[in-house]
Amino acid sequence: MTTAAELIRAGNKEKIWNKYCGFLDLDIEAYMQIQERLLLEQINILKDSNLGRHFFGKKIPKDISQFMEIVPLTTYDDYVEFLIDKSKKDLPPGNYIWARTSGRSGKYTCKWIPYTDRIYEKLGEVVVGAILLSSCRYKGEVLIEPGDVALLATAPIPYTSGYISRATDDQLDIRFVPPLDEGEKMGFLDRITAGFSLAMDYGLDIFFGLASVLGKMGERFESGNSGGNFSWKMLKPRVILRLMRGFLISKMAKRNLLPRDIWKLKSIMTGGMDTDIYRKRIEYYWGRMPLEGYACTEGGMLGMQAWNFKGMTFFPDCNFYEFIPFEEHLKLKDDPSYLPKTLLMNELTPGLYEFVFTNFYGGALMRYRVGDLIEVVSLSDSETGIKLPQFRFYSRADDLIDLGSMARFTETSIWKAIEDSKVKYEDWTARKENTDGSSILHIYLELKNEEDRTEKIIEGLILEQMIKVHSDFADMQEIFGDGQFRLTLLPKGAFGRYIEAQKQAGADLAHIKPPHMQPKDKVISRLLNED
Repeated sequence: MTTAAELIRAGNKEKIWNKYCGFLDLDIEAYMQIQERLLLEQINILKDSNLGRHFFGKKIPKDISQFMEIVPLTTYDDYVEFLIDKSKKDLPPGNYIWARTSGRSGKYTCKWIPYTDRIYEKLGEVVVGAILLSSCRYKGEVLIEPGDVALLATAPIPYTSGYISRATDDQLDIRFVPPLDEGEKMGFLDRITAGFSLAMDYGLDIFFGLASVLGKMGERFESGNSGGNFSWKMLKPRVILRLMRGFLISKMAKRNLLPRDIWKLKSIMTGGMDTDIYRKRIEYYWGRMPLEGYACTEGGMLGMQAWNFKGMTFFPDCNFYEFIPFEEHLKLKDDPSYLPKTLLMNELTPGLYEFVFTNFYGGALMRYRVGDLIEVVSLSDSETGIKLPQFRFYSRADDLIDLGSMARFTETSIWKAIEDSKVKYEDWTARKENTDGSSILHIYLELKNEEDRTEKIIEGLILEQMIKVHSDFADMQEIFGDGQFRLTLLPKGAFGRYIEAQKQAGADLAHIKPPHMQPKDKVISRLLNED
């Protein structure tokens, strides 16, 4: 396999672009041909395994229609007996590594997902494309160079982001700070601190990780507290020169030092709910817009934005995609025995869908309901010339808060309203509650020490922004009055105490923080310090 590093050293920029970003030139017909070809290859890989026989029965699908007719929609419950013990006996012959994600409390402690060698390689190939798209100004521009420095800001192996870092390292001649072998042994905060300290010496070109990390780091710089553990050992000529140049730029601009004064990042790649919240701040602090991607442990890398940083395009050769229309999703939610129809990529129209996928390259999951809602925002992008449907992540299906079928709240929309209120807060959580026979949106908020306004004033500020974000909520308020929203201020240190207690209890990484959406009663009780 020719790696991206080899192509970059050869200087063949056209070949680099076509290999890693050429899928953006496909039309829907060519896209569907790739989908069908790889699905049929996947069926052939699985058919003689115990896993394949379990789902196919005695009839092996011969085309897409038969596959959708024979194989039911699935969740992880349908794979527990085959995957939870990380055994290869029920899988097709081959080499596997195992990635983990959080499991369902009370059923299993985590989910284990097998990756074949080709799935692992694909993780790295997709990140190369993301670096190209996040750094270029126009189609075909290749700015990756040997020795580029990347901050290690992801979870370690066996989490998917750890494998993504490793697969990227296999593809590119880049320098991770801290080095992968060292960074994977550190706690997350220690890894970030060490990475930024090393970046003072080596520079920083690429960031891949949570948007909140860059946003919070930028805030610390602007407040005059960069947070780095500076020492005399760091005072090397390159560090001194970098700092002097940064301070000069900030003084000329008559503002505090910002990260963009010290580092000139060429690529920022992020994903998750916090991307929309921190997008503008990241651009201000770091001088670049973050490129948003969509990924999950079960499906690996699924899609990303193009160089105009707008809608995302799904990769044609990572998974086979199906989409449950939102109306069908609601019927299935009300009646688990209901058999919803699914649409293919070439059958979509703008709107909301539950996302369903089937792994390629010997992966285990078929017609898998990952639990995400996505929105088709358009069927093409005239600005970039992309002729494929454009998406955005909408919400986790279980996290959606629906009040009387009139107002629908996602994590992003609530977060945005809190941010836009300009209230100084540590963190928040929200859920749907029933009060006096009616449903309300209840937000629980911990304030920063410097926020001294009353609960009533803060509630009014957030409600004002909620109405701006949700015109349907404004209509609901007008019809039913103002009793559909409630704010409760949490005791100081509530989230910190919760996180520390979870760490002491050995909780999985994904369960250390309280969820932003739909927390259970016991979580709220602990935050309120009632237990």
